[in-house]
Amino acid sequence: GGAEATHLLAHRKLLFVPVANPDGYAWNELHRPHGGGMKRKNGARSCTRSPDSADDGVDLNRNFGHKFGYDDVGSEASGCSEMWRGEGAFSEPESRAIRDLVQTHAPEVVLHWHGWGNDVALPFSYDWRAPISAADLETHQELGAEASARNHYGVGRAWESVGYPVNGEAGDWSYAAQGA
Repeated sequence: GGAEATHLLAHRKLLFVPVANPDGYAWNELHRPHGGGMKRKNGARSCTRSPDSADDGVDLNRNFGHKFGYDDVGSEASGCSEMWRGEGAFSEPESRAIRDLVQTHAPEVVLHWHGWGNDVALPFSYDWRAPISAADLETHQELGAEASARNHYGVGRAWESVGYPVNGEAGDWSYAAQGA
């Protein structure tokens, strides 16, 4: 309703980051201008000497501080890998920008929307045995279901939604380090 929505917007601070990976976005726009571009890595030189290789870059969703480099299944140490995590946690300016935004504004809820896989990732994705309270998991599941109700994105922890674990993941960091 109009009055309820107006009240919520007047009493909440909403932060949106429409493009967290401008390098990948620009690469996709240049090489796949009619859609279908799926470069999820940033533009860091990591693999080739070519200035415009799809293989180069850091997978930014493996560059966050919680469980960074936990194993070589949920991220990889090779710069040519699709899942290269980078040299260290927050080694990339894009992940540092998200970290700084979250630390500055201390949101109560953070939702990381992953357009590459058409899913909403929930914590914890680094290991299926990772502990999360039933109440927190239920809250995350409800928020994810609401957010994906119209687009039918998958909702879950990485192994539930994309079929494999992910470490150094943005949602895991937001939840573990910031409680959001």
